[in-house]
Formats: sequence, C-alpha cells, structure tokens
Amino acid sequence: MGFCAVTAACLSTAAGVSAQTARPVDTREMTISLYFADPTRFALQAEQRQIRRPETPTDLGKLIVRELTSGPQKQALGRTLPAGDVLRTLFIGGDRTAYVDFNHTMWQKHPGGIQADMLAIYSIVNSLVLNMAEIEAVQFLNLGREPLPTAGHLDLRYPLKANILLIR
Repeated sequence: MGFCAVTAACLSTAAGVSAQTARPVDTREMTISLYFADPTRFALQAEQRQIRRPETPTDLGKLIVRELTSGPQKQALGRTLPAGDVLRTLFIGGDRTAYVDFNHTMWQKHPGGIQADMLAIYSIVNSLVLNMAEIEAVQFLNLGREPLPTAGHLDLRYPLKANILLIR
C-alpha cells in the first residue's frame, strides 16, 4: 500500500498535480526571493513573494527590480531602494550579464553611506542572480552610461556577482 500511495503521488506530481491537494499546479505563478535590509541594516534577508510568471526573462528581471522598489512587506525588513519608478530599462546580454539602467531618481533619492550603498546594490544583484538562471552578473548603468560609484563607496564599472555573505 505504501508503494502504491508513493507511486500515485509521484505520478500526480509529475503530471502537474500537487500531491497534497490533488489540484493542478499553476505554472503561471512562481515564487521569488527578494533581498531587503535585515533588522540590523547590516545584512540582507530574503522575503518570498508569489508572482505571476512573466513571459520573458527580461520581463522577470524588470519585475524583480520593480518589486524591490515597492519595498518589503515584512515590517522588520528595511527598504534598500528608493520608492518609485527608478528603472529605465533592463536587458540581458549573451554573456549572461544583466544590464540594469537607472534614471537620475535612483541616485538622487538614495540616502548614501557605504552600508546603504552596499545593501542597495547587492539587493538588486542577489535578487536577480539568485532568482534567474539566465543571469550570473549585473552591470549597472546610469542613463545608459557607465555609472559613477554610488556616493564614492562602490566601484560599479564592472559587472557584479551575487554576494551570499551579505545574506542572513
């Protein structure tokens, strides 16, 4: 009996049906992890969000950045990006680098400081790289050009890879 129950559950799951609820799995939905400032404001912490799956990887990348600008839903977590429309565009190159282009609002409304800069940059990098197999590094742009380091603290001239040491 145990073997039949396990086999039936495996077949149901393989056919797109949840084993626990016997309902079809909605492939239009997906869970992403967004990285916001933890309560100490010295590290990042993941917040899970259920989203509707965009049609393209580029659309998913844009959605992830927009979700970051909407801020955390958990009260204990802190915002890492200014609210509002700071993203000009995002595209993914053939080298699996995401090019994220921000408008002037991103840099003008950001509070600055080395810790806030690091958390803002790596909330974006970690949220994109750790959610998307299509991206392994992130290159920041400012109005379509190479950005200035954020408040002089981080060198953004080169693509950045995920920094899991900042995650708590």
